[in-house]
Amino acid sequence: MPKDIFVFVELKEGTVRKVSLELLSKGKEIADCFSSTLYAVLIGHDVKGIATSIQPYSDKVIVVENEGLADYRWDTYTGVFEALLGKYKPYTVLGGSTITGKDLFPRLAARSGGAIVSDAVGIDLHNGGVKIKKPLFGGKVISWVTCSDDSVIFITFRPNSFGVEKRSLNGEVIEEKVEAPKDPKMNLLGAEKHVSEAVDLQEADFIICGGRGMKGPENFQILEEIAGIMGGRVGASRAVVDSKWREYEDQVGKSGKTVSPKLYIGCGVSGALHHTMGMDTSKAIVAINKDPNAPIFHYADYGIVDDAFVILPALREALKKTKEEI
Repeated sequence: MPKDIFVFVELKEGTVRKVSLELLSKGKEIADCFSSTLYAVLIGHDVKGIATSIQPYSDKVIVVENEGLADYRWDTYTGVFEALLGKYKPYTVLGGSTITGKDLFPRLAARSGGAIVSDAVGIDLHNGGVKIKKPLFGGKVISWVTCSDDSVIFITFRPNSFGVEKRSLNGEVIEEKVEAPKDPKMNLLGAEKHVSEAVDLQEADFIICGGRGMKGPENFQILEEIAGIMGGRVGASRAVVDSKWREYEDQVGKSGKTVSPKLYIGCGVSGALHHTMGMDTSKAIVAINKDPNAPIFHYADYGIVDDAFVILPALREALKKTKEEI
């Protein structure tokens, strides 16, 4: 029996998120090993044009277009996805470990009686099945998980877990007509969207994160300058967000956003477990802290025991000079 793969293609402001392209690339690798079909699942309103942009990455693109799907709601998206699962019966469903993915996938797993592994960072093939790599306890333990073949497997992956490999597949576009009824017990009164031109925090290759050691919201300006030079984003610890120095969308950690950038720099971040659980899979971690006993140094590849307000200006000037020379 072919072990077909579903990838939930997530959109942000009408653009395919990078994590979805990563999962399509990895999904095609898995599908090739199983001699099965990779399906990209695109749900929304006025998304037929977007489907053409993901045809090179997938064998087939399932498009469900409905005016009621313009914005994500757990009731409408779950109902649509549940209908697709019943019709196509995939072996594995992949999605990003994003706010939407973390809300949608547990619901789908519960309704379908499937298995779910969340916040994974890798996948390996063995004996015709899959092993899923998942960090535990703030990255102190790396577990490998397998699931039985009896039910569909739902997996959410941290952004930046895989590379993006564009192929020339020209996948067939399949338009599915699926009703998207809203839960009558739930009424949306209003919604506010904060639109930022900066790169998405979860998909940034470079993150410079500030903790309580930054002493105040005004001191995050130098982090913004460094992030701007590097084309990255500024992150924040929970203590910073709780103090209202930064918005919640900047929070890195278990109760914020999970990130895996190529380079993470922590400035005045103590390294509490709830924070490190959200950044421990960064490819390279640099910690700047005056306290040599700060827990963040246990996770850092490079540690600087010094005042951040001495190191950061020097770092900014060095980066500016390097960029000018390039």
